[in-house]
Amino acid sequence: MKNIKKSEFPEIWMKNTEKCKTSFDFYIKKELIKQEQEKEYLSNSHLKKADYNLDFLNFLFDNKKFYDWIIVGCYYSIYHSALALLAKKGYSSKNHLATLCALIHLYYKENLDEQDIELISRASLEKQEVSYFVEAKEKRETASYGISQEFNKSEAQSLRDNTISFVNKVKRILEDFD
Repeated sequence: MKNIKKSEFPEIWMKNTEKCKTSFDFYIKKELIKQEQEKEYLSNSHLKKADYNLDFLNFLFDNKKFYDWIIVGCYYSIYHSALALLAKKGYSSKNHLATLCALIHLYYKENLDEQDIELISRASLEKQEVSYFVEAKEKRETASYGISQEFNKSEAQSLRDNTISFVNKVKRILEDFD
């Protein structure tokens, strides 16, 4: 699987369960995914953190400011929701790609669909773009920044809506476990 871009892995894993299982085992071996005993506590803690981030991004959105940070908040809500799902099955992860692999391996088709996996995968890329934006924003010209700010508002609103839907879906999945 050399010469494959990281962004291509989720699609490969969704199409080929054997490659997903092989990657999952690799991440376990490298300790990027670990087995956990405290499933309930970890799952609940990650879900609380997802809600906390949702509260933060909704506050920013209501105040019509800091759209780049809304996108960052969406990323963390999505990521903590994903970690809550992993914890419920007895795993933790310290790596975004490993988390995606584990979600696909443990939940794809049964609980999560391709659109959910796409949202999780895309959130990471948007977070990276936002990080670049935050670093570079002081160097941008005012006019260029204005265009970027409007683009971020539209992106923030769309991702916020998708994030809320995803977090609610994760809550329903976790309720089904109980």
